[in-house]
Amino acid sequence: LMSIALPAYDAYVIRGKRAEGRAMLMDAASKMEKHYSDCLRFGTAIAAAKDCAGNGVNICGAATCSSETGKYTLSLQNATATTYTVVATNTFIDTQCGVLSLRQTGEKCATSSAGEQCSTGSAAARDVVSNCWGR
Repeated sequence: LMSIALPAYDAYVIRGKRAEGRAMLMDAASKMEKHYSDCLRFGTAIAAAKDCAGNGVNICGAATCSSETGKYTLSLQNATATTYTVVATNTFIDTQCGVLSLRQTGEKCATSSAGEQCSTGSAAARDVVSNCWGR
């Protein structure tokens, strides 16, 4: 019985951890959009306070961001005045989904040992993203 119950429980726990990363990314994207409406461009660096002139965006009230329980750390990649990718890097082992990311277009991605899979990719990639983001 344990050989059936334990893997199912582990999968359940990991899905719960991913929810924290997804929530963190959605909140960060919302704050990036707010920054855009205030400054007429996206921020290019995480900052403790909004700084339109210096392109600093206040996502978490500090220069570095961690999720509520420390399961993910947040960063910006490829951030310009018109584009951004917010990235949630996992601090726990998640071989299926690993690092989660969200682009300004709404494209969702998951990067694991199999490489980056995005919601605008192949059917197999969309399935991976759906599993990582949808549950």
